[in-house]
Amino acid sequence: MNADVGVVGAGPAGLLAANALVRAGVECAVFERLSEDAARARTRAGQIDARTVALLDRHELSTGLHARGVTSEACEFRRGGVRHIFDYAALTGFRHYFYPQQLLVGDMIDALRARGGEVAFGCAAAEIRNTDRPVIVLANGQKVPCDFVLGCDGFHGISRHALKGATCSGVDFAAAWLAFLAQVPSGDHGVYGLHPDGFAGHMPRSATVSRFYLQIEPGTDPNGSSDEWIWNEITPRLAANGIELTPGRILERGVMELHSYVTEPMHQDRLFLAGDAAHIVTPAGGKGMNLALQDADELVARLLGHYRSADDRGLEAYSRTRLPAVWRVVEFSHWMLDLLLARPSEGRFREGLRDARLARLMSGGQFPKEFAENYVGPPDTAE
Repeated sequence: MNADVGVVGAGPAGLLAANALVRAGVECAVFERLSEDAARARTRAGQIDARTVALLDRHELSTGLHARGVTSEACEFRRGGVRHIFDYAALTGFRHYFYPQQLLVGDMIDALRARGGEVAFGCAAAEIRNTDRPVIVLANGQKVPCDFVLGCDGFHGISRHALKGATCSGVDFAAAWLAFLAQVPSGDHGVYGLHPDGFAGHMPRSATVSRFYLQIEPGTDPNGSSDEWIWNEITPRLAANGIELTPGRILERGVMELHSYVTEPMHQDRLFLAGDAAHIVTPAGGKGMNLALQDADELVARLLGHYRSADDRGLEAYSRTRLPAVWRVVEFSHWMLDLLLARPSEGRFREGLRDARLARLMSGGQFPKEFAENYVGPPDTAE
């Protein structure tokens, strides 16, 4: 078995790259350790930036998004019982879509098949040999030579470790969020509860289902707390101006340990990283999936430069030009997480900082506009 491009991992980045390359006539082999059912069911992010919507439109992968997604033009911060509406669309002219990642993944799997491509599900890659002609060694012992390998298999996958000489720097925030889906109607925008006891978030998903976040102690067992305890904790953190959350049935739950990592460089020779294999971003601002899709979009454009004109300058510059964009997103996400997280051990000092940051955000002027642009992610002018 041979391929022009081998893709390790069928998450958003890998599937976008495979779709775009197959559509351009480049032969792709995609390997995913999970079964197809598990890949389609894996619940992750759902907030999609304006820039990401534009690139999905360009790759003709946005039909489901436009048909079933929920649009949003504002977000809301709740603090001390007061609602603060931040209208980022008024400042930028752009809006978000909320569309669950598992639905987008399903759309891209279906689109890849319609274009003549396929994913080898339940087929884990065991090793990547990054030689003049790289080889993906599968867990079953099969060897797949490729012109290039795209590592899109997440932070714990094999691709990052195959990048010899790369450095991975990061920080652990010593905090965690309980993330859960519940049968609670979604509003038309995301809500961030800035409570002294801990952050809480209420994010749209569909007319009948919402995604929630609740700040908890690191190491907490996601199944160790009753539904009643969860609703008792999150309801006061999201209450404001007489609004009180109506609990619903909790459908699934998990814990997100809060940390951030960036791998430098993002490529070596003919092995390229995209998405979580290259960087982990905090969930604040919903940037992880967007950054992954934007990595893949840029990488595809550079690969097509190689196949169409034998021009490798774009590929050689991938890390150099991509990393500044990654660091900008990481910095924004860190600033926002610092606003969201409560640190009860720091007492009034921490809460005073949160008050000041929220006041600055809602004050008007240049800073709110810069925040809005980072938050909604306007498309590049070239798009």
